[in-house]
Amino acid sequence: MTKLRFYSGLKEIGGTVVGVETESAICYFDFGFTVADRIDHKVNLRKGHEAYDYVKLGVLNAIDGIYEPETAKALDLKAYGETDKEVFFIISHMHIDHMGGLGCLDQKVPVYMSSDSAKLYHAMGVMGELEVREHENIIPVDYDGSFTVGDIKVTCVQVDHDVIGACGFLIETKEGRICYTGDYRYHGFHPEISAAFAEKCKGADLMISEGVTISFGDVDMLSLEGPVRERNEWTLLEDMKNAAEEEEGLIIINNYNRNVERIHRLIGEIKAAGRVMALEPEQAAYVAAFYPEDEFCVYVPEAKESAYGNDAAGYLSGRKIVNRTEVMADPGKYILQQDYKNSYELFDLAKVASLYVHMDGAPLGDYDPSFAVFYNMLDSIGIRYERWGLGGHAEPYYLRHTVDVIEPRILVPLHSFRPEQLLSEHAGKIILPEAGDVIELK
Repeated sequence: MTKLRFYSGLKEIGGTVVGVETESAICYFDFGFTVADRIDHKVNLRKGHEAYDYVKLGVLNAIDGIYEPETAKALDLKAYGETDKEVFFIISHMHIDHMGGLGCLDQKVPVYMSSDSAKLYHAMGVMGELEVREHENIIPVDYDGSFTVGDIKVTCVQVDHDVIGACGFLIETKEGRICYTGDYRYHGFHPEISAAFAEKCKGADLMISEGVTISFGDVDMLSLEGPVRERNEWTLLEDMKNAAEEEEGLIIINNYNRNVERIHRLIGEIKAAGRVMALEPEQAAYVAAFYPEDEFCVYVPEAKESAYGNDAAGYLSGRKIVNRTEVMADPGKYILQQDYKNSYELFDLAKVASLYVHMDGAPLGDYDPSFAVFYNMLDSIGIRYERWGLGGHAEPYYLRHTVDVIEPRILVPLHSFRPEQLLSEHAGKIILPEAGDVIELK
């Protein structure tokens, strides 16, 4: 008997948690934050009670067999190890809505993810960019690699997304094959990888698919003949190279720093244009973890010597540091990557800046209260800006195309405000579960 239980992330963007249960094991995926707008960052979580607080907020789910004994007891749940089945997690990628809750699990819970995701996850822990703590029992899996827990076999299948290490999964039990897309796209550097995912999962009995891009308007999925998209990661590289050649002053980019391959490729493009990439320590560490051969310097505004702060030196040893004074003295030499949280640096840098490019970094969109505040600030200090964001999710045509190729017997759309819009003539039954619903795979 194979049962799928749906916990969250069904009719919203974020917080996807699904359990696949058999006679001997339970596989959960993913474990990020749902209804994250309930988190008020002006209110501190209680140290040692973070998991309890998140569950009480409704940001994490109350599930037996995953939390530490003290937390589980307070929530009237069974702790990890107190259930009669093996429990494990699989994580598709390193976005907070898919992995933000990992630090709240009992540290002994096995958590599987792609080898690239595991590398990025550890770097995020070193750089202090994880919620609560770094989970101790992370098990890396190579792309197309498989593992078995109890009577559940899982294969890690790579997809292309705007974060390095993204994958979907093919889950096999005695009753059938389940594929989970995670989040994916076709306008990145590797559309062939997302296409290969569909081929590898062809014929799945049940398909669980994201549907972010069908969330915001009416879409007639069955009539789509696209895709038509003029901008992609390759055109963004070309635009940046042109800007590097044409602008006279400093160019500042606000990139989503887990999109490591974009920065890696930008480093090469702007070098060809005669400029140097200056990265903040977090972004620099992520690039160095995957592309140690890349040539860049590290921006530490007040640095007088080789001082990175935190634990970055393990990744950045030997890298040249550049400070604010040096950048302002020769602004046409650099392209500076800057995280939103450090935006007040712009009060000084505005004097030498030619262009600010917002490319998928925070604040992500006008639904975020910080968005209007940020752009008002840019206007007030007189910085010229452009938005070159691409997003990381497959367009509606490709959502349907992937279903068309896989031809699942059962389709379960989720991770969307309007999952009911995901239709395909090549899918069998379409199910739109509510939280708590159970599907038995026969």
